[in-house]
Amino acid sequence: MSRYSSWTDAKRRIRENQPEVSDAEWESRKQVARTATEAYVVGRHLREIREEQGLTQAQVAASVGISQARVSQIERGEIHNLESMRAYAEALGARVTVTIEYRDRTVGAA
Repeated sequence: MSRYSSWTDAKRRIRENQPEVSDAEWESRKQVARTATEAYVVGRHLREIREEQGLTQAQVAASVGISQARVSQIERGEIHNLESMRAYAEALGARVTVTIEYRDRTVGAA
């Protein structure tokens, strides 16, 4: 028997070990994790763009009107709202677009 298991088996064992957690709570936890992962990826891409342009965090901070520490937080995925992401992207000459996707439809939202 292999010492490795499938991801499906691992998730099943986690659920079995925490029977008190409702299905709704599991879904909520998954959404929180998904949102955090997406924010991390966005922050990482913003950092890569900044570095490609040869800019420092301090330069971007001055352009956006926020602290260098806040730029660092954004690049680590601590993005709390769409406007922060938009302002940062604008300082790099980029833009953020939002779409709503539902079944076979895609609608630009902002």
